[in-house]
Amino acid sequence: MIVTGKRYTARLPGKHIQGVLFLTAGFGTRAEPLSFCRPKALLPWKETTLLGNLVRQLADIEPECMVFNASRCPELVMKEAEKHWKGKAELLFEARPLGAPGTLAVNSEMFSGTWVISNTDMVLDIPLQEMVEYHHESGSKWTVLTGDFPGYGTYGGLSIDGVYRHYLGVSIISSEVAALSAGNQLGTGFFTELRSLAEASNIRINEFYTNTEWLDMGETHLFRKHLLSRGSYIHPTARIHDEAILRGFYCIGSSCIIKRGALLQNSVMLQGSVLCSGESLVDDVLPWFSNKELNID
Repeated sequence: MIVTGKRYTARLPGKHIQGVLFLTAGFGTRAEPLSFCRPKALLPWKETTLLGNLVRQLADIEPECMVFNASRCPELVMKEAEKHWKGKAELLFEARPLGAPGTLAVNSEMFSGTWVISNTDMVLDIPLQEMVEYHHESGSKWTVLTGDFPGYGTYGGLSIDGVYRHYLGVSIISSEVAALSAGNQLGTGFFTELRSLAEASNIRINEFYTNTEWLDMGETHLFRKHLLSRGSYIHPTARIHDEAILRGFYCIGSSCIIKRGALLQNSVMLQGSVLCSGESLVDDVLPWFSNKELNID
């Protein structure tokens, strides 16, 4: 079923949603080398991060708790989450990423009610109130947020009732869906193995369609493109030499250093990175706490 026009403005009582699971424990291979030391969810977006932007939105539906699976920098994931969410928060540490079905399987006792499952490598304005209301009114046990395919990249479609749309990274599931993961000890296949099991149990996927803009931040070049499309930004703690050269658009994170004669053009410097004298960063992203020179003055 597709819903596009109905709007809801009333806040939903917290009892309607037991919790929100944020998936931050992926391998992050598409965003290497940025994801070597931190999960993609902690990449910056405007004055916050990808994760912070999503947490602030999901807080509006007043869940009973928010849960974060993490395999790298779990303490930083929780610290970022707690900036935007003052309610109950829990960490599910995974030494090795389990995949969404795996996380549901090994923590099935937690998912006894209705849950929102959210990816954390995208930017979009989620029509949460409307989606949650539709989920409950329709009696659905699994509702996915879909939209049009973006005008860049190549993405596989999610087929529902013979129509292929783009999955926007947000689902609402019931405890029955989580139980299927646990009963079969799934590790992967959110829309393959788990969906097949659900359909065999007469649980079909419903879609909630939206035409909101969806930005893929999971690949390094797309992250740079979308971040810089919002204009240039320099964090107040960054140190830039008067004779450094800044061209085009750029995003300079906290505690960054750009030394004399360095060139920054259409690029992003993540927190703590250093651009040394005589070095250039053009159409690129400098990872967290990195530099292009082994010996820094």
